[in-house]
Amino acid sequence: MKSFNQLRTLNFIPFVVFLLTFSCVEIDAPREKQQITFERITYYRAPFTEQSQPIKYRVEYYYDNGKPYRWIELDSLGKVETDYFVEYDENWIQIGAKYREEGDPEFSSELVRYKNDSTKITEWTDSIGKVYYTMIDDLNKDKKTYRAAFIGDKLHGYDSTFYNDDGFVRRIFFTNVKGKVFNDRSFVYDSINQNGDWVERKKIMNDTIVEIQRREVFYNTSFTSKTNVFYQGILSTGELSENVISFSSNDSLVFFTRTEDWDNQKGFLSAKKNGVYQLPIELKELGTLYNGAVSPSGKQILFCSKGDKGMQLWLTKNENGKWSDKIKIELPNQYEIGYFYWTTETELYFYQEVNDGDLFYGNIEGNQLIIQKSLDNINTSEATEFSPYVDPEKRFLIFTRYQEGNKANQGFFISYNEGDATEPIWQKASKIEGIPYGWSLQIINNGKQFVFTNGEDFLSYPVDKLNLKLN
Repeated sequence: MKSFNQLRTLNFIPFVVFLLTFSCVEIDAPREKQQITFERITYYRAPFTEQSQPIKYRVEYYYDNGKPYRWIELDSLGKVETDYFVEYDENWIQIGAKYREEGDPEFSSELVRYKNDSTKITEWTDSIGKVYYTMIDDLNKDKKTYRAAFIGDKLHGYDSTFYNDDGFVRRIFFTNVKGKVFNDRSFVYDSINQNGDWVERKKIMNDTIVEIQRREVFYNTSFTSKTNVFYQGILSTGELSENVISFSSNDSLVFFTRTEDWDNQKGFLSAKKNGVYQLPIELKELGTLYNGAVSPSGKQILFCSKGDKGMQLWLTKNENGKWSDKIKIELPNQYEIGYFYWTTETELYFYQEVNDGDLFYGNIEGNQLIIQKSLDNINTSEATEFSPYVDPEKRFLIFTRYQEGNKANQGFFISYNEGDATEPIWQKASKIEGIPYGWSLQIINNGKQFVFTNGEDFLSYPVDKLNLKLN
């Protein structure tokens, strides 16, 4: 049986902190507390120095209404150890949860119900629906657990939880039926941010500091930690490498690949629900692929694969909620083609393996890719240009350039359009400073975020920090 004590999620929602600004004639209205969208806790063993390495992480995501969506515990390398989803009914009352620990092939389930306003009951059932373990939480007036009973074939004991004046957990301990106390730990809060949320605390056991916990708290919709990892544990994982990423219009869908073998990757799709990307679903219909992209409508995916017959190009369409059998797209030559970006449901910009790699654009017509033009003002003879992103109004184009041994010619480059959307005239490209080398760049979140891959994780950087002429 799993340690249910470890699987319980602690609710760290503090009391509202009111900041009053006084003047000689009036008092400003209290500032409304900001709603947390994403948090990341880094754990360090004590004694701690700034050079100490983390021992584990925890990330938690919230829906846009503030309800907890999912928390994930990761080891020091970012590999998922526990993954926990909260489930709600149509009125946003919790009815259960799903969780999976490292090595589990499938998710296990919890059933949640409320006996009354102050009693929460969580049950675990076997394959025939018989309850084999129960946890009963007694809730305080803030709907936080102050006592929890653990019951299997008999009562095993209780968790007791105490809170400080700010509503943060101050002490937790387990008492068995004989009255012996186990796992007694307390917390001292060293730093509170301006929004009244804690950002650093000490964990103490037996009067000894055993852990330092640092918490990054975010109130925006970037879902990006201070290490610039995008959707850690959900889209970016420690187990596999993430290679390409592509978004539909309004970022409602994200398509991406994961791999241990770059020539044979797996495609995944995740839909945004109530402001947060959900558990990615593997698109097994695609087989293995090299790279690909989703169209603006989210109803087409173009991808390429490598095999005994060389590079091949495929298209799949979403029809009545199901992805069609992949359709082979005929190419006008035998060159390698990939790293696509859809500007419409038929027009694409892409890489073609000529001249060590150049950028082109063309159209999908039936089961053919018609190459229209090479982007001669951008392409170079000494470097590889690939993985384009085109502004929806075609004001600018961003791509990756790589020249072996020349750092100045490695990274993201931007070309501005001196023509119009119908007849673009792409000027000479310049390097974008301030972000590391990568590819598969997309601008999302209403133009606020650069998202791309470095070959291991998806990274995100704020657009307004890069000094670009995008307006």
